[in-house]
Amino acid sequence: MKKAMITIEVLIAMMILFLVISTSFTTIKFFNINTHKKIFYEDNYIEILNIKEKLSSKLCKDSFEMTGDINGYDYSAKCDEKKEARSYRKAFDFDEKSGNYGENLMKLFQITVQVKKDKLKKTYRYYITRGVKVQ
Repeated sequence: MKKAMITIEVLIAMMILFLVISTSFTTIKFFNINTHKKIFYEDNYIEILNIKEKLSSKLCKDSFEMTGDINGYDYSAKCDEKKEARSYRKAFDFDEKSGNYGENLMKLFQITVQVKKDKLKKTYRYYITRGVKVQ
């Protein structure tokens, strides 16, 4: 009877030890996978911001479409004008007109950027405004 109890205790201890070891390895494995994913997405985020910064300075001013390559990321961008309006001019006298007759012309553009790298293919959209002084 005593030998049977010792055998059962050893089996239970081995099962608990196995569960602890397998849980530890699984936790470490998922931690490493998540760490690599985090680094991957941080690098992607930085590169997308670099592409956006480059596009913000040139796109919709010089041309309405751009393609290029930054650090292995192929991108294509397209600029679409969505709306334009003049600034509001308030009448300070009775014989003046009030309304959208101002000397500033504001344009709203939608930028569509498609980024490709290896298996990653993502499309982003954002809006920018450009102002032009018109007489």
